[in-house]
Amino acid sequence: MPVFSSSKKKTDEYCCKIFTMDAELQFTIEATAKGHTLFSLVCQTIGLREHWYFGLKFLDKISNEWIWLQMNRTILSQPIQIQSNTISSKRPESPNSTENFKLHLLRSPPTSPSTSTLSLPSSSTSGGQQYINILELYFVVKFYPEEITNELIQDITRHLFYLQVKQDILNMDIYCPPDTAAHLASLALHAKFGDYDQISSSSESLNLESEALLPLSCFQKVDISRSDWFNRIIALWRTHASLTREESEMAYLKHAQDLDMFGLSFFEISKMQGGNKSNLSSSQQQQQQQQQQSDQSSIAAELWLGIDSLGIRFYKKNKLRPEVFFSWSDIKSVTAHDKKVILNMTGDKNATFAFYSAKSSVSKEILDLATGNHELYMRRRREQSIEIQQMRYFEEQQQKEKHRIVTRERQLRLQAEKERNEIERKFNEYQQQMKDIHDTLLKYQEAAELLARKAHVSSEEARLQAEKALEIEAQLERCKYEISRNEEEKRLYARQISECEQIISTLVNDSVKSRKEAEELKIEVATWRVAEAAAREKLLSITQINQSIAATNAVTQAQQNLVQSSSSPRALSPPPYRPILKNQESNQTDERALLIEKQSKQAQLALQLQDLKNVIQSKKIEERQTFLDKAYEENLAVGDNKYSTIQKASSGTASKRMAMLQDL
Repeated sequence: MPVFSSSKKKTDEYCCKIFTMDAELQFTIEATAKGHTLFSLVCQTIGLREHWYFGLKFLDKISNEWIWLQMNRTILSQPIQIQSNTISSKRPESPNSTENFKLHLLRSPPTSPSTSTLSLPSSSTSGGQQYINILELYFVVKFYPEEITNELIQDITRHLFYLQVKQDILNMDIYCPPDTAAHLASLALHAKFGDYDQISSSSESLNLESEALLPLSCFQKVDISRSDWFNRIIALWRTHASLTREESEMAYLKHAQDLDMFGLSFFEISKMQGGNKSNLSSSQQQQQQQQQQSDQSSIAAELWLGIDSLGIRFYKKNKLRPEVFFSWSDIKSVTAHDKKVILNMTGDKNATFAFYSAKSSVSKEILDLATGNHELYMRRRREQSIEIQQMRYFEEQQQKEKHRIVTRERQLRLQAEKERNEIERKFNEYQQQMKDIHDTLLKYQEAAELLARKAHVSSEEARLQAEKALEIEAQLERCKYEISRNEEEKRLYARQISECEQIISTLVNDSVKSRKEAEELKIEVATWRVAEAAAREKLLSITQINQSIAATNAVTQAQQNLVQSSSSPRALSPPPYRPILKNQESNQTDERALLIEKQSKQAQLALQLQDLKNVIQSKKIEERQTFLDKAYEENLAVGDNKYSTIQKASSGTASKRMAMLQDL
């Protein structure tokens, strides 16, 4: 029977909403549709081929808990909630609240799916049809790879992993120290917005308050203001310049993979009394089983069980330090019956370990996750299938093409940056020349005004001296007249005349000298006026050159904007490739410059992270530190990390570890 039908029978078809991490899909299914059919349709719709990492989760209508959809069963035969009335975007009540999520769940479903909706088939929503029965499921990561940077092939797979891991860290499902959380937040901002310098130079304002950047614990446990957090995140963001969105997301996953709780599914378990059933008689085993089953509801959780891609871990209280670890190669099989789960080890047939979970549904989930992780573990150690090889080849070709486009864009960006710097340098030089010419022009004007004033003063002095000479000459005439009248006075006047003649001669010489100086000053003023006119003409030519540079700068900026638009993830297709004619030496110089710049940014990032660690250490609020915070500090103090604790927990033979597990 087909999954889709164009009929309008309300009893035969259901509206099925699928929420991914960044979208909402709608399908019309029939009552007989199985889980794998819906799952395959979702994968085809979003273009996902690495489907083995993912699963569908729904809210159990009986227990109100999140459980995995069974692929080999019909969807409606499973306890999924069916909402009545018309289609609505209403989500299950409090889907991400702490009350609805038990600690044994894999991960929380998305908190706020994108507003984008894809409905299939198209006829299902035509004619204003309203669906009576609505099913809601969540498409989330179920299994994690061992090495996330090497095993994920498709971009869509990486992107979905990135979105879910980021949400798990923000929801504090994965413990993340504050300094690492700030580093991951800077990578998330770069993946979303790109280079910080391009964002800050644009007209659009960036509001970090509206972005979910850090877990709430960072603000509660460390006495650092929100603005200080944002400033430090921005400083880290600057060090990621030139990374693409794909590289930023992969760097995020690479750093998140080193967190102790990454990829782990935790379950509360109670250890079976006596441990190894081979040491007990059949009657004792039955008695013990009946006693444990009767007292199971009153037994407190003794241990934590952690399942991931590497194996099974057992914890006491500290989820950051496993006590015993068994890799999937050590485990032969896992069986579950009701609340009881049994691990069968390889080698010794009697090497088994049994424990109890709180509910039978939890035991089934443990079995499901153990089986899936074990299968993927063994698949990774076999020769890759043709499908995987084809996917890798196709993705490698795509990555090469993307790398070629990114390299070309970086070269264009570097070239545009060099041209812009050269234009800025010339512009600054012309600005300095204009300033120097302007200062010189002011000096010319001041000197001309000073000389003009001096010339005016000299002319005035010459006029006064000429008037004084005329006055003395008149006095001399009067003296001569008086001499002719009085002989005796003649001698006296003769002396006076002689003195007056000397004075007149001196005044005449001074007057001639003053006139000469005035003429020289007039000539010098004229010279300064000519120099001033030449300076004005040069200033005009500099201004015209400056305008030409501004026009060239505008053209360069337009080219740079074109490059940025071509590198945008929203572009429908890459621009046609035109090879850049550069010699080999120039390319090698650019590569060396990029390498030096990358090393410099890495060193700068390390210094900033170390400074942030020191600040957090000095400003943390001790009374608000949780058990995991203290456990993380203890691991740091002894130099332990995720991988060293696993190595210690897996040391020794399987039998020794089994004995340690029995003694926990």
